[in-house]
Amino acid sequence: MKQTNVFISYATPDQAVAKILMEALSSKGLDVSLSELHAGINWIEFNRTTLSANAYLILLLSKSTSFCCNHDIEVVLRELQFRDITLIPVLLDDCDIPLSLTPYQHFDLRNPVEENLEKLVDALKNTSEIDFEKLSSPIFEQLVVELLQKLGFINLQMEEKNNGINGVVEFRHKDPFGAETRDIYALETKLYRESRADLRSIRKLALHAKSNSNIDKALVVTDGNLTSVALDWVNDAPKVTGVPIRVVDGTELKRLLLQNTDLVSKYFAASNGAIKKVK
Repeated sequence: MKQTNVFISYATPDQAVAKILMEALSSKGLDVSLSELHAGINWIEFNRTTLSANAYLILLLSKSTSFCCNHDIEVVLRELQFRDITLIPVLLDDCDIPLSLTPYQHFDLRNPVEENLEKLVDALKNTSEIDFEKLSSPIFEQLVVELLQKLGFINLQMEEKNNGINGVVEFRHKDPFGAETRDIYALETKLYRESRADLRSIRKLALHAKSNSNIDKALVVTDGNLTSVALDWVNDAPKVTGVPIRVVDGTELKRLLLQNTDLVSKYFAASNGAIKKVK
């Protein structure tokens, strides 16, 4: 099992909670460090000098941390992604979540505190278990399918890879007026060590989706991280191709798995460190 480094960042008034969380995680065998936030923090310097690659950064959010999300945060969020540092926001009270952090799955440590603390520790203790190198491409695909089902996707039609496409999946939701709408996604899974989600493969997926009148969007799920060029192209894809592309990269995938720990146990917690077949 690989060693996982966990950093807990907090505002001074939240120090007591940070220490309780550190002690709880340390008792589970994790290497945990504390980092106090302060007004005028240089996030770029903090990222480069304090955090190690492949680490987990727990950001405790409260009414006391409103100062910390300055103009540098967008740049830092991208740097965290490139360095495979998984950011995990944790709510301590009824504070406003910074706009830049709203896309991130967060944990709730509000009342009941003891119960939510136990849930948080039980989830985060799995950080050392998540190792995508244990998985083969077919098992990774199976993991993604189960995760998508838990997230509410339906009518998954998986098929043998054709032009890199794994299949088609549907997601239904209500618009602001209460009417149900549905989006059909072309789905592609990419296990980094076998097939990287690069600009070429994402363009190929977008063209496939554009050529199929039944498909509305494209979805890429990968354990790796996109290059800055690929990320910029994905952001511009709706204008360039007319097809919105959603990418779930390695750091986001780990956040999602920590909120679905039964999948972590099923796919990663193998006694011999290698999963050959999942039933």
